[in-house]
Amino acid sequence: MESLGVILDYIGRTNLFNFVIFLSVFVLIFWKAKLGEKLEAVKNGIVEHIEESKTTKADSESHLKEIEQTLEHIEEEIDGIIRKSEESAKLVGGKILEDAQKVVENIKDNSHKLVENKTALVKNDILKRASLASIEVAKNHIINELNNNPELHQRLIDEGVNGFELN
Repeated sequence: MESLGVILDYIGRTNLFNFVIFLSVFVLIFWKAKLGEKLEAVKNGIVEHIEESKTTKADSESHLKEIEQTLEHIEEEIDGIIRKSEESAKLVGGKILEDAQKVVENIKDNSHKLVENKTALVKNDILKRASLASIEVAKNHIINELNNNPELHQRLIDEGVNGFELN
């Protein structure tokens, strides 16, 4: 028994007894709280979450592959669009140049016609003025001749009268 006393004395001095009580309380709490079941439930939840993550990862990878396949052809589609745009631009540019050339030709034709019309109007105006000036000059010349030669005046009157009688 002496050895039992030494052991109890040792336990009292080393706080081993407090540790055993502390450990017993924790074991009792774990057992009452059903910590094992809760740990198992948490473990199962983690496993499920991992499985969901794997499924999501697989879905994401398949979606990524679809996108990559789409992107493989995007360059060809862009090249096609650019080619079509260039062709359209050339056609539109050609049409614009053709229309501009027609407009220039129409402007030239209209300008030539306008110049011809203005020239004809100026010629007519000049001819009219020249005719009026010629008539005026002829009138003045006739008046001067009649004033200088009175016999001529009488002869013209006679010829005018004779000319009316014949008709």
